[in-house]
This record gives sequence, structure tokens and C-alpha cells, in this order.
Amino acid sequence: MPWASVALQATALTVALWPGVGESTRLLLLMAAPVVGAVLFLIWLLLAAPLGRLERMTLIVAFAAIVSAALLLADPETRPAVWAVGVPLAMLAVTAVLQVTCWTGSAGRLRWLLPALAGSLLVWIPLRVTGLADGEPAASWRWAASLHRAPSGGGASAVAVGAAVGPSHWPGFRGPGRDGRVPEFDVTLNWRFSPPREAWRVPVGPGWSSFAVAEGRLYTQEQRGDEELVSAFDIDTGEALWRSPYRARFAEMAAGAGPRGTPTFSNGRIYALGATGVLRAVDAATGEGLWHRDLQADFAAPLPGWGFSASPLVVAGGDDAGNDERVVVYAGGPGDDGLLAFHGESGEVAWRVATAGMNFSSPQPVRLGGRDLVLWAERIGVVALDPAGGEVVWRFSPSVWGGAPIVQVQKIGPDDLIVPLGDGIGIARIHVEHSAEGEWTVEERWTSRALKPTFNDFVVHDGHLYGFDGSIFACVDGVTGERRWKRGRYGEGQVLLLGGAGQMLVAAENGELVLLRADPDRHREEGRVRVLEEKTWSHPVVVGGRLFLRNAHEAVGLDLVPVRPAD
Repeated sequence: MPWASVALQATALTVALWPGVGESTRLLLLMAAPVVGAVLFLIWLLLAAPLGRLERMTLIVAFAAIVSAALLLADPETRPAVWAVGVPLAMLAVTAVLQVTCWTGSAGRLRWLLPALAGSLLVWIPLRVTGLADGEPAASWRWAASLHRAPSGGGASAVAVGAAVGPSHWPGFRGPGRDGRVPEFDVTLNWRFSPPREAWRVPVGPGWSSFAVAEGRLYTQEQRGDEELVSAFDIDTGEALWRSPYRARFAEMAAGAGPRGTPTFSNGRIYALGATGVLRAVDAATGEGLWHRDLQADFAAPLPGWGFSASPLVVAGGDDAGNDERVVVYAGGPGDDGLLAFHGESGEVAWRVATAGMNFSSPQPVRLGGRDLVLWAERIGVVALDPAGGEVVWRFSPSVWGGAPIVQVQKIGPDDLIVPLGDGIGIARIHVEHSAEGEWTVEERWTSRALKPTFNDFVVHDGHLYGFDGSIFACVDGVTGERRWKRGRYGEGQVLLLGGAGQMLVAAENGELVLLRADPDRHREEGRVRVLEEKTWSHPVVVGGRLFLRNAHEAVGLDLVPVRPAD
């Protein structure tokens, strides 16, 4: 039984840390396998281990005490790793020592068993495990500063600025259309002759928020100590302009600490949802707090396993001028407190809709059948809502579904949608028609496992989908759902489409920035540069010809386009 318990946990850990495994499966294996293994191991110790009665009781008490001490004394961010990795290692150490020392007396066995048990668990106390990177634990010494990197190089004034192309603002998650597309970007990049040039680099606190960009400023979220911050930086120099704190902290084993959602800019306000479920509105100019709502306290919303991850969607309010905008976020509370919309000016609830199951995705605005809608991927399908009042316009469940939604519904063509089927499950294409009589018809075109996104969003270009099938980049035919190619190992990265240029930027998990051609016939890598060190999961942003990217340690601004000739 002891070797079976160890083998069970080793198998579960190997599968959980394998690159490309769905995050839901990974979390289940990491947390549940040690429970099952520990129960089996303790039953064996109590009833069948080749030990005397006193030895058994001593070892069981020591096991419980040392596990408790390791969990108590370890850094809070490291505790999940102690449970998922340290406890199985302790069982392995005890089993191996017993196998070797079975011929010795009681004193001889305990002399080796207790140090092996203590060493395999207490070794975690001086470490800080900040999550997983490409399936491997990312760890540092506990006493190392979390903001360890000083700014590199000078400000933007030391770098020649390229021509401004693309949008002049990026109001929130994945850009103006929330689709990972940089509109009006028609400059073909050639990194062989004109590689990206660093404009600035600054340290940031942990978190996986991307940037909102407006009025010459970058807005993001970060964790510093026991506070979540909404922060503003100068777009040209990276200088911190203000930080607005709120006392909250969330951490888990896969991603580590910090907020997950990207702030949204609208009408002089920043809306940001923290990982513990606190939705905040702050003044974009000063960082002054305007209002906040605690989804857990106010709506009995359960804390998701990876924290609240949605990026707020801002839609127009009830009048034609769009006054009193609605701020839409996922809460997951009971009854109708699933998807909530708040009045932008006051924070009061504008409308609420019941949702099905846990969720980590963000609401998506689209225009279909002559109407503006908010699309929301549920655990059992997709729902279309009226933005102003929250009324359900239609609901649809594809033939295949499962797992908590993480990425967004995307539009392809005038009347069709690409719907993610859940974490690592696949995608579906559905066709939506709106008749003159006001009736809605929704039909499934196909489902496909050729693209199985986890938390990696995909982009649509010329009828083809480009994104991550697990940890490998792939292209899928939007008409048939069949894979065109699958190549390029960029870990758990993110992709951005450069509008009319027909190129893509992939922020790889290892911190490299990769330039790809959007070619449905083959994988064409046209450049690669190292931008950041350590795990990088945040979405890249391109505004005015400059790229902005961050991870849990630092943020960088790069000039992408060729330098303007001197006057």
C-alpha cells in the first residue's frame, strides 16, 4: 500500500505539471491526490507497517505534527506547494527509509525515519513558491525582495520614437474590441533590420493584470504586501504617477499572488476587479477611490479557486448619450446574483442575471442582428444579454460542453461566433440570425478539439483562428473547424493580432516576444527577442506603435515601428 500511495501521487503530480494540462484538471490533481494518498498512507502506518505499536504511534503523531508545523510556518504562498508536493515527498521518504531499515531495531528505524520526515517537509519553510511556469514550480528564497528588479536604462527621451500607428488608446482587456486585435496597424514589422527598442523598464508587484491605456497613462493592478493596488504609470517614461491601495490579498499554487483582472477606463474613471472580488471605481487622474463593492460580502459570491479573474466590461446606460454607464462583472452569487451590472456613477446594482457554475472569463460586447449585445460564456453554454437592462435575449448550449469558462466568446463573420467549450475542452462555431419579426435563431455549425484554449485567448484573421492548443500554437480553419497546422512551443503565452499588417505578436511564457506571420498554410516565425525574465502570462498591449508588457516582477515599454527620420 505505501508504494501504491506514492505511485498514485507521483502520477497525479506528473500529469498536473505536464505543460498544456487544463487548469481545472491541474488544480484537482494537485489538491485531491495528497488527500487520497495521505489517507491510504496513514491506514497502512496504523494497521500494516512493519513497526511496533509504539513506533507506529510515534510516527503518526510526528507526521501530523511536522505537516502542521510546515503548513503553519511556510510562507502563505508556499503552503499549497507544501501540501501538493511536500506531503507526497514526505511519504516517499518514510517508505524508502522503512524499506532500507526494516532489519534494524526500533531505535535504529526512528533515528532515520524522523529526520527524513522532518527534512522533506521543513525544507519548504525558507522558500517562496510563486506558482507554476511551463509546468514547473517557480521558487525563490523567502527573504528575497518581491520587487527585486530596478528600472533598466533611461526614460523614453533616450530612445528615438517610431511613427504612431494603431489605436491611441486601449480602454481595457484585449483592446478596443476586446478581441486581441490592434486596429489600424498596417506597418509590416521586420525585426531583422529594425528590432524592438526598449524605451523603459520598471518594477511592478505580483499580479496578472494587463494594461488599460488612456490619456497618456497606463493602468494596471498589482499586489504589494497585503494590499491590492490600482496603479497608473506614465506611458512615455514608465514613472509611477499614483497607486490606489485596498487591503486584500489572494494567492494560489498555479499563479501565485496578485490580482488577475485588467482594469477598464471609461469617462475619467478606472474600474478594477481584484482577486478577492472587490470591484473598485477610482478617479483616473488622481487615483482617488470613488466607490467599491465587495462581491463576497455584498452578494454571497464564493471565492473561485483561482480568484476572481474577470475584467470589467463597461457598456452604455439607459439613455442615448450613454450616461450612467453599466459596469458588468461576474460574481457567481446565488440566485440572480451571477452576472452583475453596476451603475458607473454610484456603484449601485443596475441589473443582475443568474449564471451556471464557476467562471473565469470576461463578458464580451458584440453587435449581432442589428443589436448591441453582451455575450457571456456559461458552464453550460453562452447567453446573450441586453446591455442596458440585462434581459436575456437568447441562450444556447453547444452539443459539447464542460469545464469552467476562462476565455471569451469571439465574433467571426457578420453573424457567427466562436464559443470556447470550457477549460481545455475545445471550441464551437455557432450561427445567429435575427428575423424581421424579432425572433432569434441559433444553430451550431461545428465543434472542434483542434484548438483547446485554457486561459490563452485566440485571435481571428481572414476567417482563421490562431491561438494555443495547450502549450503549442496552432491555426484552425474557421469554416470547417479543422486544424491547418500546430507548431511553436511558447508555453502558456498570449497572442495579439496586428490589424492590417497580417502579423501576430506572441508573448511567450518564458518572457520572449515572438513575431509570427498570420499564414494559414504554415507556421512562420519572423523574429524573436527576450523582453522579460521569469513567467509571463499577461496579455501584451500595443498603442501608437509601442508595445507594453508585464509579468509579476516588471513592466516594459518597447518601440515596435521604425524610427522616424530626423527633421
